[in-house]
Formats: sequence, structure tokens, C-alpha cells
Amino acid sequence: MAEVLFSARGQVDNLGDSVLRRSLLRALRPAGDLTISVVGMPEGYLSGLDLAPGDRLVRDTADWGPLLVRELLAGALYAYNAGETYADATYARHCLITAPLLLAGRLRGGRSVHTGFGIRAPHPVWGRAVRLGLAACDEVAWRDAPSRDWIGTGSIAPDWAYAEGSPTADVNRAADGAGRDVLAISLRFDRPAPDDEWLGVVREVARVRALTMVVVPQVGRDDERAEVVARQLGADLLPWDGHDHADREKVVREVFRRSSFVLSDRLHALVLGHTEGALPVGFGTAGVEKLERTLAAVGVHGVAFERGRRSEDEMVRLIDDIDARRASLLGAIGPARARLAALADRIALLGSGTPSARDPRVTLGTGP
Repeated sequence: MAEVLFSARGQVDNLGDSVLRRSLLRALRPAGDLTISVVGMPEGYLSGLDLAPGDRLVRDTADWGPLLVRELLAGALYAYNAGETYADATYARHCLITAPLLLAGRLRGGRSVHTGFGIRAPHPVWGRAVRLGLAACDEVAWRDAPSRDWIGTGSIAPDWAYAEGSPTADVNRAADGAGRDVLAISLRFDRPAPDDEWLGVVREVARVRALTMVVVPQVGRDDERAEVVARQLGADLLPWDGHDHADREKVVREVFRRSSFVLSDRLHALVLGHTEGALPVGFGTAGVEKLERTLAAVGVHGVAFERGRRSEDEMVRLIDDIDARRASLLGAIGPARARLAALADRIALLGSGTPSARDPRVTLGTGP
């Protein structure tokens, strides 16, 4: 078994960040003994990672850098973090600096993986530099096709958060929409506020189907926007409680298991809802490109659109069309999870032949 090195750092008030990293950690665990950087991460965020007692946690930047160099040169398996990033000078530098360590580690049986990333903004120069750095990796998989095309290497696999949630059989049983009496809403704080027509569309969708509107922010920073939108819609509100990701995820998923739709411009609100049997509706007040490309990777198309120049009636009809495709949209969950399971199997195989270089005398943190 290999020593597996991974940074699980993310946004401390964003459920999506802990959910997707938890899924990646589960894929990495069969490959070997986990050493995880959690520098700067509070306990509430860590609660969402489902850490194991044997995981070694590194909490200090001064410890992580030297440990990373030492273990990589000794043949550890290195897993890049996942999520959304920029093809910029900072990330290119990270890939280029890491590559020589990975190549040197190969002489001791080391391996490396770069999975679950999406590129927020392509760049012709830095994209080529990232591609050069990733040449040292044994497995490269992007969470959307444009990111793979922009960098020019690797395969495509669904966002890691698709491996979480209700069992696939339960999701498939939700195809008739029975017992789902909620319209869940989760909006970003950093986009234009919804106008009267946007609000009118939401009210109409809920009215026609007799759905209870519930505003449930997936990110702490969205809480103020959530309060305003709930008041405008006359909807119920489940405000962000501020700290514990595990507890908050239970609340959010409970709402989504009762929801016919999750209407959001937050990617992982849509993904969490989708994995609980609710239809993802990427209805935003600004660009929805990230939603479109990431959902397309699981075979889900035509569910993301912005207010734009469409009339209220046109927007209602778009959501009616999504509703009409309920069975096929929910049917995408099973194949998405199968692809992630296959990727996890490939990662496990990479670590199977490499002995762990962990020094049992070194303790830089312990799992809960």
C-alpha cells in the first residue's frame, strides 16, 4: 500500500467543497495510508470530510511542504486537490514545480493523479504550461469537456460529488415525482438580484404544481441573499447555521429528498439535489456556463439558463420541458456513479504495489 498525499482544503462555508473532497478521499483510501493537508480548515469543515481514525492530518503549512517533498521522493502517491481553478500563472507554477518531484518519485514506485477539476477561464500560455506539468501524472480526468479541451490532455469524469447522496435505486424511484412537494431554491450572493419576472417564474412553477417554496442556502455567504429572496417569494427559509458541514448537509439533503426541483445558480446545490432525486434547474440571473459544462459531463443538457431576454412564459416553458424529462434526467445518476467507480478503481490500482513510506513516529494530527 502506498502513502497517499492529498490537500483537502476548500471554502470553509461551502458544502460543495467538503462533499466533493469527501468523495475523492473515499476513492483514495483504498490506494493507501492517507496524509491530508487541512491547513487553516476549521473543525466544522472537517466534519464534512468523514475522516477516518487512521488518517494523518497536517495542520501547519511549515509541516506540509517538507513532508510533501520527502514523501514524494520516497515514492508516495500524490493526488491533486479537486474543484474549480484557473489556468493561470499560479496554478501553472504549482504543476510545474510539482512535476519534477513526481518524476523523481517514480524511481521509487511513486504515482500521481489529477482528477475532478474544472477550468474557470482558459489561457493559451498558462494552459500549455499546466499540460506540461500534468505530463508527470498517471491519471488526469476533468469534470467537463471544455476544461479537457482547453488543457489538451486527460479524460472526462463527473464531478466527484455525484458519488454521494441517496442510493441510485432510490433516485430512480423518484422519476414519478410522487411525494415531492417542495421547490428548493439556492442563489449566489455575488450575482444580480432576481427581478420581478424571475420571481414570477418561480412562483408560477410552484403554484401549478402545488409545491412549497423553501430557500436553503448551500453556502454561508449566500445567507443574506436567501433571506431577501425568501421574503420576496413568501417562501420558507432554512438559514445557514454557520459552522458544522456534516449537520448542515443533513438538513440540505433532507430538503432535497422532498424536492421536485432544486432551482439554483450554485453548481453543487444542483448536484446535491440531483443525487437526492430532485431535478436540477440552473436558473440564474447571470452566466450559467459553469453549470452547463459540468452537468453535460453526466449527460444532462438543457437545464441551465439565465434570465436574459426570455419572457416569463418562455422561462416557465423551459422548466416544464425539464419536468417532462424527469425519468431520463434522474437516470443519468447511475451511469455517472459507474464512471466515478471505475476511476476510483484505477486510482486504487496505482497505489496497490507501492509500500507506504510513512514514519509511524511522526504525528502531525489525527483523524476524529
